[in-house]
Amino acid sequence: MFSSARFYIVVGHKSLIIKKEGDESENIIDFTSFIPNVPFYYHFFDEDKTYMNDMKSLIKKLKIRNAIVIVPDDSIDLEVDRKVFIEFFMQCGVKKIQVKSQCFLLTLDNKKYISISRTTRVIVLQYIVNNKSIAKKYYDKNYTDIEQIALDAKNLHNDCKYDSIPIYINNINNDMEKFKVIGTLISFNDYIINTMNS
Repeated sequence: MFSSARFYIVVGHKSLIIKKEGDESENIIDFTSFIPNVPFYYHFFDEDKTYMNDMKSLIKKLKIRNAIVIVPDDSIDLEVDRKVFIEFFMQCGVKKIQVKSQCFLLTLDNKKYISISRTTRVIVLQYIVNNKSIAKKYYDKNYTDIEQIALDAKNLHNDCKYDSIPIYINNINNDMEKFKVIGTLISFNDYIINTMNS
């Protein structure tokens, strides 16, 4: 019996980036967000948005059966976000769905690190230990004081004060370039490699 190929679905600010295991190409499906600071996927079930049926049809054409959905880091404590993704992709014909937060795929080399990411709602600073978020701090998504974020990273947890903890910057959406002064930028391709090897 053949097993279905795994797909990786990365949730960006305004799009789903879909890659099939063993395939170099990627499908990008762009969405519209109708309310400022509200993620586009909160509109997945809006009955008056007829274009959503077109988006579902595009995803169905990919014949995805097994998917890992990699969600923004502000979804980590929001069960509603996980349920939205699971229900939506089930409606698109996906049978097996895993949901992972982007912060857990920044590196496979370090068990302890600090993650910084920007979503459509906030900037998230987290201390990650063995694939668990141990401590976190949120900022307005337009916050610009990088020096303060670096200082906060040092004070996020006792481990961070006394150990040299590496900092990884989530750059999936190519909007975190200015943060490279305090950590290592992780690109979309880095994510995919880490996801496939995790």
